[in-house]
Amino acid sequence: MTGTEIFKRSDVYERDARSIRLHAPQWKLLLAFDADRTLYEIAQDIGMPLDEALELGAKFLQRQWIDEQPITLEQYLKRVGGSLPPSVATAAPSPAAGSSRGVMRLASVVDFIISTAESAALGNLLVYRVFLHVSPTLLQTEEVSSVHLNGDNTVIRTEALQRAVAAAVLEVTKRPLPDGVFAPA
Repeated sequence: MTGTEIFKRSDVYERDARSIRLHAPQWKLLLAFDADRTLYEIAQDIGMPLDEALELGAKFLQRQWIDEQPITLEQYLKRVGGSLPPSVATAAPSPAAGSSRGVMRLASVVDFIISTAESAALGNLLVYRVFLHVSPTLLQTEEVSSVHLNGDNTVIRTEALQRAVAAAVLEVTKRPLPDGVFAPA
């Protein structure tokens, strides 16, 4: 275990969760495994030293409470600081091919951003941080003049803005947007 692996809680954990007894910091780590972030990212987020997180992660893996998740070549290279070979990079599909997914629902994006924070108040601030990373010109092309925190019916149709929003969310929250933010065109 290096810290670059991604884990999720397993079926064994789901079955045995009510009988598992751990200290609060151990629960904090175990519950943070989301099939999205690396052990290193989780340890940083919860303020746990990496060596302690590695030791606990190995314990959880041994007890079959977590399962390692496969990652793509691009995810792996991003984590180890490498880059895609030119032959693979040119053949790789766009990570946010918005037009093939349909429109992006702004309300779903806002809800996702808020869900990544520890509280709704921090989530609201995070939304503003994300959209400060998006080009105002791109936002104006879709006539997005404001981002509402509740009940926004705005949809983003252009692939360029969808990519910009997805990149900003990843940059600020360290989490990729889920497919659920898209609706059929």
